[in-house]
Amino acid sequence: MQTKKQKYGLGKISYYLLIKLFLLGVLLAELSIGIKVTVEIFHIIFTQNQKECWFWVIGIFYVLIIGVVLLRKELWRQINTVIRSGRFDLLVVFISGSVSMFLIGGVGIELFQNWIASLPWLYIALSLTIPIVFFAASSLRKLQLKKFQKKDEDSGFMSDEEGKSKDDDAFGVFETAKRFAEKVYNQGSTASLVFGIDAPWGTGKSTFINICKEYWDENYKDQIIVYKFDPLRFESNDNILDKFVDGLLNVIKNNFFAPELESLISKYVKLLSDSKLTFSVAGFRLGLPFDKPSVDKTFERLEMVLRSMDKKIVIVVDDLDRLNFSNIKEILFVIKKSFILPNISYVLCYDTENITALEHQKLDAEKIIEFLEKFINIKTSLYIDHKSLLTYFIDNKNESLARNLLSDTELVSKAVEGLKDIFNSKEYYLYTPFLGDARKIKRLINTIILLEVEQLDFSNLDFNKHDLIHLLIIYVNFPNIFRRIYSTEVQGKRGFFSLVTKYDDDYPKEETSIFKHGHYRNSTKYAEYIDKLTENQKFILNKVFNADRRLGAISTISEEQLTSFACFNGSRGSSDGRNLEQYLNLIVKTSRPIPTAQYKFYVRIKNEILIKNISEVLQYKEFSFSGGEINHDRIWRVLANSPQEEFPSAKAKEIILYALDTLPKYSSLEIQNLGVGLRGHTFIFFIANLLDKIGWKDEGGYHWSNTDGNIIEIAEWIFGENEYKGIGILEKLGNSKNGVLGLHDLLVFRLSCCADRGGDLFNLSRSLSINGDENNPTEGRVEDIVKGEMRKISQHIFHQFQKQYIDTKKNIFDAVMGLTIEEVCGNSYYYIVESGVTDGELNAKLEELKSKLIVFMIYQLGSTIYSSGIACGYYDEEGNEDKHGINKAINEYLFDICFNPELCENGPDYFLYYLFLMFEPTFGVTSKRLPTIKGFSRVLDTEKISDYWKKYRKDIEGKQSILITGELEKLYASHIEDAYKVLDELLQQSIEKRQNE
Repeated sequence: MQTKKQKYGLGKISYYLLIKLFLLGVLLAELSIGIKVTVEIFHIIFTQNQKECWFWVIGIFYVLIIGVVLLRKELWRQINTVIRSGRFDLLVVFISGSVSMFLIGGVGIELFQNWIASLPWLYIALSLTIPIVFFAASSLRKLQLKKFQKKDEDSGFMSDEEGKSKDDDAFGVFETAKRFAEKVYNQGSTASLVFGIDAPWGTGKSTFINICKEYWDENYKDQIIVYKFDPLRFESNDNILDKFVDGLLNVIKNNFFAPELESLISKYVKLLSDSKLTFSVAGFRLGLPFDKPSVDKTFERLEMVLRSMDKKIVIVVDDLDRLNFSNIKEILFVIKKSFILPNISYVLCYDTENITALEHQKLDAEKIIEFLEKFINIKTSLYIDHKSLLTYFIDNKNESLARNLLSDTELVSKAVEGLKDIFNSKEYYLYTPFLGDARKIKRLINTIILLEVEQLDFSNLDFNKHDLIHLLIIYVNFPNIFRRIYSTEVQGKRGFFSLVTKYDDDYPKEETSIFKHGHYRNSTKYAEYIDKLTENQKFILNKVFNADRRLGAISTISEEQLTSFACFNGSRGSSDGRNLEQYLNLIVKTSRPIPTAQYKFYVRIKNEILIKNISEVLQYKEFSFSGGEINHDRIWRVLANSPQEEFPSAKAKEIILYALDTLPKYSSLEIQNLGVGLRGHTFIFFIANLLDKIGWKDEGGYHWSNTDGNIIEIAEWIFGENEYKGIGILEKLGNSKNGVLGLHDLLVFRLSCCADRGGDLFNLSRSLSINGDENNPTEGRVEDIVKGEMRKISQHIFHQFQKQYIDTKKNIFDAVMGLTIEEVCGNSYYYIVESGVTDGELNAKLEELKSKLIVFMIYQLGSTIYSSGIACGYYDEEGNEDKHGINKAINEYLFDICFNPELCENGPDYFLYYLFLMFEPTFGVTSKRLPTIKGFSRVLDTEKISDYWKKYRKDIEGKQSILITGELEKLYASHIEDAYKVLDELLQQSIEKRQNE
């Protein structure tokens, strides 16, 4: 119930408004009369000058202009607001003022009429057209701006704009927002309340408020006026209170007709501003004259008017926690003491945790909460479920990424797979400082787009999704730490963050006796550096670089891990495996590695081979010989090292046969810097490895059960027995079409099968042993296993050699010496020639290769020595007695055919050349070699050497070798006399031995 004093105050307000409305009616009536008189005079003047049509044209233009202006100003809406207010008291006064003026005919109308009539017609016409011209020019400019306005292109990045409606509800808060909106409406009660929305940045407070506004518009459009005030926009403005009130009055004018309310609020603010009692809001001084009677009276009147309103005003203050703490306190003080009025409620958006960390000082959280409770009546909090974040930003492919024309949706998915793993992990709560809200995730994904990470084909690149996402988190959140990583781990540097081994200087000395994870450990520098960081920084760095956490309990590191984990960055003295540097260059320089240099590229190619014909896949341009043999080496290495269960028996057979057919295409000439020379030993070892893994099958057609009965198939394939007749390994390798290089391939393959060569080809070795003789040992002393295992294959290869060389009297030296560059380079010939290798360098390498071929083949065919492998010469041509019959046959072939000047003109040269190649190195120094009987007799029989020397000594002594050139020529010249002495000594020993017999 209103007191007498309150009624008096309200009445005082009403009389003031009545006077204003009466005068407004008077002025509008005066204006209407003036316009009527002016139009009549203009009509008379235009008619007298015979320009009546111009009068009507100009009149129509003015009517249109007035109509457009009124439409733009939404006059109809304002009139509707006034009518709906039901203020008939004001309408009566307004009409009485207008009627009064019409009754007296206006003030000064006659003088105005005489002045208009005295003006010349042309002046009047020009005066009337000038407003039309101005209006036309203004409208034309607006149309021009609208037409040429830049089209709002879709952004390629994720926008940080707040959601505008429930359609933008990404996190399912609509129901919560609806309930909150109802509580704020509070059944239309006039009670003034302060609501708080306490939630971290990025959890959607602004979107939540917008959804509430939409709900109010739909359900309480005529009952609620919403005013959103952002103090952050005016923090540097000393008129922040004026800005607040101006915005509030604007909203009230647009939604409610209450002229006394506008005047009272304006007066109230003026009184506050003029007060002697001042304080600062957002850094600016404001007054609060609570001790003055005028302020109290104005407040009471304002309270009465607001209580009589049928609308509720909701004032939303957003981003309160972004102000400094002193400004927050003062804004809350102003709200509490100055504007807690009927029908006005506040919604304050803030983050308590953020407020506690303001101004670089950790304020007590409990005291902050206690302080806020003094001002905030009701508080709610927002929570975003991490699965909602994951679903919205990853699985549903947000609109910003979808609009990026350069991105690929499949690759986008792969780019954020590491993020998905984090959200699904048990450690997600530890990632909340980096990924705990929508804004943080948007920033991370925008960084991914900026770096064009979404365009990376992860299926072909050795980037680990776990390490990439963690390095990006470091890049976004801790730029100083990322700079330290970059400065210590690029351009060949390593070992600060990346793992070190026992061979590195910075390897922890206390760890030298225990080598977990293949002896990889963190450096002492890393341990010292990380000790000074915060817990969040330590956590995220250790996820990438800590040896124990990154490698876990694994004892053997796989090829995929070695080539993809960011904790590896090469080894000491090697530029290979610079994983971390590739990650850093990708992030800093957007530098993408060459796909064909990546392990994963070859894994993908291997997977294609498993479903397509291998000959089709290896026709891809990446495997053209115009680029050398590096890519071929890598794909065969991946195939040889892949799990055997991946290869069905038919596919295994296809791959191995293709390898055998492809072998002659590769270069036997090894040039490391060009990546050629795959035929030498490497490729044949791949073939042996494939045979061991997949060159057999079990009852199911796969390679699981490696029983003796199943793996015997390997030997059958090697010898071309049973189902492998006509496609045997030895037959295809040693085919006469492959020439002497085929013989070399055959002998290299044989050596690769040897059980003591370190290849760990258990199935192949066991298969050869069983196939050769069921009594051959497959376990026990390695020497016994090797001798039994290699017998049959040695005899088989000797018979192939016998058929091609001995029986046909074909000189192996002629065959080797006749090799050309084109033959030894295979399909890589043009690549080698075009790579800038000179003819001199090629010829030198060719001569070196020839000497190696001669030494290797003759040794493997004829030696009887058992040492890390066993040669064919150890065995007999047939049977199991092992009396070195093959050695005798090879000696006869060499002396009777190869060295025999009667059959081969160059025989003596070949003899001396071979002896020279068998010079023994001195103390392991290969550049310094001396002739010895032991060196000469590794393959050659001493009796045959002495007999040959005795017979051809005179023809050989003093003869210049035509086969030894270059730097070797000097060595030959300096030691040839020593070689003659050794031969003389051997001859003398032979004579004495025969005399004694």
